[in-house]
Order: sequence, then structure tokens, then C-alpha cells
Amino acid sequence: MLDFSFTPEQERLRQTLRAFALRELLPQYARWDRLRQYPKEQVKKICRLLWTDDPGDRLDLISAGIVAEEVARGDFNCVLMSLGPFQLREFLKEAPAALRDRWIAAVSSGESAIALALTEPEAGSDMGAMRTSAREDGDAFVLSGEKNSVSFLNADVFYVFARTEPGTTGPRGISAFLVPRDTPGLSFREYEDMGCRAVPRGQLFMDQVRVPATSMVGPRGGAFPMILSYLDVNRAFIGLKCLGAAQQTLDETIAYVKTREQFGKPISRFQGVAFPLAEAATLIEAARWLCYKILWKRERGEPCTAEGAMVKWWVPKISAEIIHECLLLHGHYGYTQELPIEQRLRDVIGWQIGDGTPQIQKLIISRQLLGREFAPET
Repeated sequence: MLDFSFTPEQERLRQTLRAFALRELLPQYARWDRLRQYPKEQVKKICRLLWTDDPGDRLDLISAGIVAEEVARGDFNCVLMSLGPFQLREFLKEAPAALRDRWIAAVSSGESAIALALTEPEAGSDMGAMRTSAREDGDAFVLSGEKNSVSFLNADVFYVFARTEPGTTGPRGISAFLVPRDTPGLSFREYEDMGCRAVPRGQLFMDQVRVPATSMVGPRGGAFPMILSYLDVNRAFIGLKCLGAAQQTLDETIAYVKTREQFGKPISRFQGVAFPLAEAATLIEAARWLCYKILWKRERGEPCTAEGAMVKWWVPKISAEIIHECLLLHGHYGYTQELPIEQRLRDVIGWQIGDGTPQIQKLIISRQLLGREFAPET
């Protein structure tokens, strides 16, 4: 039997987070963007609100989706770090106990940040083309290479993927390591991005970076399946945070068009204003439940790769379109920095790229539907 309702606990979480996001996060959203400053204190407030003694296991994935959606209503750039315990649960589920003990408490409190270092200049959509190497040297590995498009370049620890098996190609022979920021040999270059400017993003360079063998997460040479499993869930979180930004913009626009008057009546009385809002509400509702379906399936141990790819190509796209339409309905005022609409549009557009382009997501869906033998070639 289908059930499209939240539990009472999840509903209380939703209401608490929404009130917090609009009261504590939204007033500071534009400030961090203009300063290009990571909102660490805001993230710590969210973590204090959410996480207690056993953060990674206290809430289910549906609740994590609620966190993503509701936090995004206030500050889009606080979402992923607010999900730190869930990221660690996925990242570190096969890690040695010492690694888990070292990082879980710090990340769950918002005191430390973790960043995924996966993409490379020649290995973006084609992750199997990864060139970063990890050479075994006694009881250590020496990492050399470059990662780009690293979100949270300000992170305290980097989840780095590197090839440990010389001569391997494609997804084989790739291992994962946790590399603290202060490890000798690491250097950084920050991008000047159009959006998400409060979250530093850029390149990570590794020049003979030596880490202990105990820094390896999961089986040697077996990291590729681990990250693919994580990406399915992360795409639901990305979809929900984009929808949170779109829903908040829609709510603000509904309030605006009921008070803005032209030709002697509220502009909401005109079909050209009301109908785009009706379309936006329909798309958000459909997209929201597709995102939660992914989290529901993962909780049940069911595959959700196709749904994850559907969400990733479609939801950031429609969210950007909805926010754009709301900007236009506000007229020139919506185009200014007096309102958060233009910032939300810039922030959401970036996630049409991050975590996999639309073209790659459609390839994934095609393979799920048709099988590799009959799907388009890469």
C-alpha cells in the first residue's frame, strides 16, 4: 500500500527546519554570497539543531531529504554540509574504525567539512579515465595528480579517488583515501564561479602527497562501485535542495502577485500570471515525490540508479526554469539583488552540471531501460 505522508516525527522535523531556515538562514543568504564567505556558523547552528550522540544513524534517509529541502529554503549553500552525517555514513561505511572516530564527530558538529575529490580535467563524465595515482610505498601511499570542480575547497578532509593498480583502465583499480587538508604536498586554486559563491570550489593539486595505508576507505581497487552507490542517493539530495529553493521562490511570488496591482486589480487575476504559477506547482509536486522515491527505495535496499539519473537531469532544470519565471513575474525588481531570486537562479544552475551532466544522466537511464547492448554508445 502506498503512503505519501511523512511520519509525525518527520513532519515535526519539517516544520522545525522550515521555521529555522526562514528565521536564521534566509536573512543571511545574500550576505555570504556577496562576501564569498562560507557560512560556517550557520552550518554549526543547523548541526546543533539536528545531530546528537549518534548522528549518522539517528534519522532515516527520508528525514535527510527533508533536511535538504527545508534548509535550501533559507540558504542553498548550507545544505550539503548540514547532511554531513549522512555523507559520512555513505563515505565511511567501509572505512576503518579509526577513520570513522577521527572525522564523524567533527563533521557532524559542523566544525569540520569533508569534500569529494573525484572529477579530473580528463575524467569528468568519464570517471574511468582517472589519472591520479596512488603509489604504494611501505605502509603508506603516495598520491600524485589533480582534481577539479571540487566543492568545499575549504574542507578539512578530502575524500580522494586515485588509481592504485598500475596498468588498469576504466573503473578497475581505483581506491579511495581520506586526506587531511594539512597534509604536505596539497595545494589549491579557487574558481570564481557564477553561483554558489559562498561555497569555495576549485582545483586540488597533489604533489607526492604521502598518506598512511590506513587512510584507505574500502577495499583496494574497489572504490568505483562505492561512489556509484553514493551518487544515486546524493542526486536525490541535490534534487530536493533545488526544489527547496524553487518552492520558496514560488511561495514568495504567490504572495507578491496577490498584492501587486495593475489595471486596478491584483496581477494574480491575470491568466498570464496565474497559469505559470499553476504549472510550477505541478512540476514541483511531481519532482518532489520522485526524489523521495529514491530515498525510500534505498532504505528498502532496492536499486534506484535510473530514478537517481532522472532526478539529476530533470529537477535542477525545472527548478531553474521555475525560479526564472518567478523572477520575471516580479518585473525588474526581481532582477535586482534586493531580492534573493537572482541568487537562487545562479546557485541552482550550477547543479545542472555538478554530480553529472544531463547528457550522462540520460545515457544512464537509456542503459537501464535498454541494456548496454542496445543503448547509445558513449
